Amino acid sequence: MFKPLKTLIFTVSVSALLAFNPTNAYADEVILVKSDASITVNVKLKGYLFGFKVLRAEYETAYSETGYRAQAILKTAGLGAFLKKFKIWSATSGRITGTELSPHAHVQQNMNKKHRRVQMAYTENSVHVDIVPRLGSQGVPMASDAQRFESDDTLSALLNLMMRGSITSKMPCTGSIPVFDSKQHYNLRMENAGTRRIRQKGYKGDTIRCHVFYEPVSGFDPEDLPNAEEVAAPITMYLAHFEEAGLYIPVRMTYKISGFKAVIKAREITIFHNANTAITPLGPLAALTNPFVVDSSTPDHAAE
Repeated sequence: MFKPLKTLIFTVSVSALLAFNPTNAYADEVILVKSDASITVNVKLKGYLFGFKVLRAEYETAYSETGYRAQAILKTAGLGAFLKKFKIWSATSGRITGTELSPHAHVQQNMNKKHRRVQMAYTENSVHVDIVPRLGSQGVPMASDAQRFESDDTLSALLNLMMRGSITSKMPCTGSIPVFDSKQHYNLRMENAGTRRIRQKGYKGDTIRCHVFYEPVSGFDPEDLPNAEEVAAPITMYLAHFEEAGLYIPVRMTYKISGFKAVIKAREITIFHNANTAITPLGPLAALTNPFVVDSSTPDHAAE
């Protein structure tokens, strides 16, 4: 599978947040419950490759002026050499201080044969990474302590992108977001590429076409590095401006290279405005289990 596509599937599954109805656009399947304080959002997404549905994902987040939590689960059907079959869930919590998102903790649980579990715990100036079973390599060169600490985890990175134009920057689709995924450190660099009106099940309205370039920095093994064509081809996110939320939301994501195209779309969105609900950080990481409902026959925690 092409490297930027892997990044698209892994991180963009958290992206189609908070799409509620403004005056110049409408969403087909949105339930909005108004109140005050924090906002909780649940989003269901579907992904397609060569026209085949290969991905289902669910994302849920809650955020206020000072903190946030996010969790995601995704499952791929697999498609030959292009996409392996896998299932994974993850969760993050953090603080919002001015224009900065500061992760507090991140957990990722793979549901494949190895059941690899990643736990990232942040302190005031460092991040401790625990991976079971351990990886065979941390890349050449491996990500430095500063690169790990100063980067967003994958769930925080997409929230950072959506808050650009309101909270994390003055303009949408600008700048670069450093990301650390427990091994690899890369930048998501954004360029505004004009506008487009989107018409699809789940959303219809005007969007900003945002080109997001995947730029490896450290923590990569040579065989994992994208080639020149993959580096030059951006992930295209269509960002819808929701003035009531102050966010620019990706409602559609595409990646096209060498005649093949992958698409991820938001299909169902539920939003709650919660009165007097505090955003609490994740509990003890070792005890955290799948926050979503799964089959009882499927383990949701790594064997320690």
